[in-house]
Amino acid sequence: MKSFVAPALLVITAVLQSMGVYPYFQDGITLAGQLLFPILFGLTAMYLSRKGRPGVFGTAHMIVLILSVVLLVLSLVGMSQQLPYFYPTMIIYYIAFVLLVVECGLRIAGLPKKERPKDPELDEDFEDAQDADEPAR
Repeated sequence: MKSFVAPALLVITAVLQSMGVYPYFQDGITLAGQLLFPILFGLTAMYLSRKGRPGVFGTAHMIVLILSVVLLVLSLVGMSQQLPYFYPTMIIYYIAFVLLVVECGLRIAGLPKKERPKDPELDEDFEDAQDADEPAR
């Protein structure tokens, strides 16, 4: 599943929440970290989605996509002051960040594995070890 939607929605949610919390704390270093890491993980997940095998962990990616849409909708509902306890809150920020980390981890796990070159010395050692393990007849 080569989708850029879930990481993009999660980054947007995390940025909205961190920018909403900033006026209350006025801490520039914290804001920089809260903006940098979601963007970094989001870009990494997007880049790795182009390199991975299609269809690997499809159900997990779909669950992350659904949760990212729900989090963005909750943030937007909170911004409109219909339910003000959804914006700004760090809980939604951290949930979005954890989902970004999970998405990035799934993308890394879905990468194709490299074929290791055959090493004749290792093959001989393996065969010798198997011969030693077999009982005598």
